Amino acid sequence: MYDSPTYESEKKNELSFEDCIKVLDDFCETNKKLGSKPAINFSGGDPLIRNDFFKILEECKKRKIPVQIIGNPYLINDEMAKKLKKLKIVSFQISIDGLEKTHDEERQVGSFKESLRALAVLKKHGIQTGCMFTVSKKNAKELIPLIKILNNKVDDFDFARMVPIGSAAKMKEYLFTANEYNKFLLKVFDTYRKISKKSKTSYGTKENLWTLLFYEKGTFKPKKGEKLVREGCGMGIRHMTILSDGTVVPCRRMPIKVGKVPQESFYDIFLKSKELQSVREIDKLEKCRKCELLNYCRGCPAVAYAMRGNSFAPDPQCWKK
Repeated sequence: MYDSPTYESEKKNELSFEDCIKVLDDFCETNKKLGSKPAINFSGGDPLIRNDFFKILEECKKRKIPVQIIGNPYLINDEMAKKLKKLKIVSFQISIDGLEKTHDEERQVGSFKESLRALAVLKKHGIQTGCMFTVSKKNAKELIPLIKILNNKVDDFDFARMVPIGSAAKMKEYLFTANEYNKFLLKVFDTYRKISKKSKTSYGTKENLWTLLFYEKGTFKPKKGEKLVREGCGMGIRHMTILSDGTVVPCRRMPIKVGKVPQESFYDIFLKSKELQSVREIDKLEKCRKCELLNYCRGCPAVAYAMRGNSFAPDPQCWKK
């Protein structure tokens, strides 16, 4: 994001290829120590424009690390899709944030059609395709029409709330109220229920507040006395984000520095970073700590952080009393 506080550092201090390999090796070693399975999502901007990106993908393939790319459509053609397929990319995700007029206003004129074209090319070459929609009050009415357009044209579709940081910092007026978001999810739930019966597209539930809605509808029941974090926000638990200059943050939407690679090891960051340990202290969550869904939901700490400067503050779109 051009106006994020880390942008200039990322632009001027991008990790070298050699440092990227050090990071990959350390990442694999850390997963081995922890008994976990590595996976990487490369995002941007557009990771495809980095000159040595395919060399990095080759190194991931050698280490048998599953890779998903979250990128732009412009460089996707038959030749590019064949290269990605050969490198065994798990999936390629493209963001579409509304119907053509709305999406192109936010992204680039022609981006909507380019996204549909690129998704079709990727799918033709047997690459798993995904579409992510960043939702706010500005484009919420276009989510369901877009679902209908993309039904059976992408393998996976999901949406996430806008977090007002970086380029979205001036868009707080477009945040839902809690009641508005509840009504919005109910409409999407009804659409998913109707359309998914005969659909080849998988409709995801990335949004943590789906858990609350399912709980209220009686389709989800938490285990009583559960002490382990089972679901919900995975920052600092299941995933971390490395910025292009090696800065490590708990989530790409949570600009709290918890470490720096390759100067520090993932293992030390994951287990010893005081900042990361603090993020995991879910008993400090002002509202969620009293909720029976604590180990399954917790809303979005990034939205709370962006709105109130405190990731432990209540998620402003949670409607639970």
